[in-house]
Amino acid sequence: MKKKNAFTLAEVLITLGIIGIVAAMTLPVLIQKQQDVQFKAAYKKAYSDLSQAFALAIAEDRMPYRVNKYDEQATGKEWDIMKEAFKVTKECDKNNTYDCWKPGDTLCGGSCTSGNPSDGISEEGAPREGNVPSFVDASGRSWTLLGVRENIYIVDTNGFKGPNKFGKDRWYFVLGDKKGNRISNGIAVKVIVDTDDKLTRDSFCKYPPCYYRSWLLN
Repeated sequence: MKKKNAFTLAEVLITLGIIGIVAAMTLPVLIQKQQDVQFKAAYKKAYSDLSQAFALAIAEDRMPYRVNKYDEQATGKEWDIMKEAFKVTKECDKNNTYDCWKPGDTLCGGSCTSGNPSDGISEEGAPREGNVPSFVDASGRSWTLLGVRENIYIVDTNGFKGPNKFGKDRWYFVLGDKKGNRISNGIAVKVIVDTDDKLTRDSFCKYPPCYYRSWLLN
């Protein structure tokens, strides 16, 4: 009489242990990939919506002339043009920015000087000191400016939900010229991204990687 083949309890436990280890190793990767798909889609939608917000004003030649990169008057006019194109559910001025924008990860360009000098990461950022206009649109996204003098538009695609990190749910856009460069003086004709992908930590990406350019192209 042939003896039946059967798994011992030890063999079953070992198998289950191996499955658990494999799952523990692969599950976070799968979750991150799924989150990235959602972050990417929200990023591309925000870019599309912002581009459309300016499209009519550009076509109708209603965009203001900038005398330089730090033209506060032109920045204010551009902000109003952009905001009018969205369905705003909550609006905040310079005195209550954080009622529309959740404090979190910040963005800082080369002009920032505070923060840790060892790595160049500033605690200033988006929005600088909170003294900028902001609003929440009908889809729950938060929009603000880096500063009242520059036309750098910041969006948090999750609004007040996490993770509130640039390169994840937070992104920034600028206005550009016909050559695709950030506008310094003249009249802007398009919305652009003036930052390449960031694969290491810097003042534009504290939680790398940040696919600023490739996620829009792919």
